[in-house]
Amino acid sequence: MARIIGVFSGKGGVGKTTFVANIGAALAHDFGRRVVAVDANTSGSSLGVHLGMHFNPLNLNNVLRGEANPFDALSEHGSGMWVLPASIKLRDYFVDYSKIPDVIGELAKRFEIVLVDTAPSLGEETLWVLNAVNEAIIVTNPDLPSVIEALKMAKLINTYGIKLLGVILNRQRKKAPLSREQVMALLGLPLIGEIPEDRRVEEGIKYSIPVVHLYPDAKVSLAMKKIAGELVGEGFQYPSLFQMLKRRLGL
Repeated sequence: MARIIGVFSGKGGVGKTTFVANIGAALAHDFGRRVVAVDANTSGSSLGVHLGMHFNPLNLNNVLRGEANPFDALSEHGSGMWVLPASIKLRDYFVDYSKIPDVIGELAKRFEIVLVDTAPSLGEETLWVLNAVNEAIIVTNPDLPSVIEALKMAKLINTYGIKLLGVILNRQRKKAPLSREQVMALLGLPLIGEIPEDRRVEEGIKYSIPVVHLYPDAKVSLAMKKIAGELVGEGFQYPSLFQMLKRRLGL
């Protein structure tokens, strides 16, 4: 049975889509998993932008309107991950959200892991995704507004009886408004992992390349690969200094 993992946040801008793009790429490239990432945030899609697939001829919006089947709208990323992007065009805004569970269910027949990027809200899009997933991850930042919205999202997820794997603390830094301990005390949920703040993440988005590929040995990339390994029950061995030097020199 496929794992269908919804990645949620109650607040926009916390790095949820960046997490999906990079974790999906790491699961496929570094751990050999057959993964598909779905951009179910049709009202504010950006997964395709992160991966250079925002002008694909077919996308999730076409599928939800009955104009294409899910497999015709898939594209393979260089990492080996498959992607079902959503449209960035305003004219494609109106879709039938009630078809989301069926679309995800079809994809689950062919993939080991379905990662679902969601809208940063408690709205209709999110509710239909909650009817489709069997596991959930919440992404938050170390600040009070993000944590409050994460707490609301956790309560909503629990009402659906979905297995909540825990929290990703993204953009962690020394002078963050809240410490790790404060965030976890407020949420009362397991901490899956921390991802440090790093300007190279934005550089990856600029070039539509996941940072785990653009800077594979950066701390932020290693943190994401470690989380990817933990999600599939595999340890991640950090590369030695010698290995990193060889990679940078192309040896």
